[in-house]
Amino acid sequence: MAVLNRAGWLVLAAAALVVVCAGGYFGYRMLKSEAPPSAEKSIPGKKMKRMANLSPKEGLVAPPPAPSYTPDAPVLQQVREALRNGIGPTEAVDMAVSLPESPERADAAFLLLEYAAEAGNAEAAARVARYYDPTDIGPSGTIRKNPETAWDWYRSALSGGIEKVESDMDELRRWVRKRAEEGSPEARTLLERWERR
Repeated sequence: MAVLNRAGWLVLAAAALVVVCAGGYFGYRMLKSEAPPSAEKSIPGKKMKRMANLSPKEGLVAPPPAPSYTPDAPVLQQVREALRNGIGPTEAVDMAVSLPESPERADAAFLLLEYAAEAGNAEAAARVARYYDPTDIGPSGTIRKNPETAWDWYRSALSGGIEKVESDMDELRRWVRKRAEEGSPEARTLLERWERR
């Protein structure tokens, strides 16, 4: 048997590496294609539950209404364009207030106000809180009412100097207290959390 030179050993090692990799790849593919179906899929006639088919989670408030406009509604397009172009927080609040009446106005204004509130604008925080506040009767578009989120935004507005939100916070606390007295565990937990702060 002749002794291989250095180049020969390298060629032999490279060929062995290719064989090992190819074997691993084809072995994996065969195992993957022969994997038994899950028990859920193998039961004939049984319908699998998907997230969209799950029953809605019980909560303090009803889910928001479905949008009555197309996703490419003109006011929404205008707002998205302004956000892409880097509108400032103050300008975003001004634009939200000045949007024309349309079915998508509340959702478009919310996008602007949420952006401004997250940037630290206290007036925007107060307006965003009202979108989430179940006691607020103003339009909130497709935003789901959430007393905990409303409370957090009200606190943010209050710490930013918007003192008029104290009355909104009192009203929200009364609303949650009433739900707690009616037996809502979520409301009781929320009240306890607020009282600890």
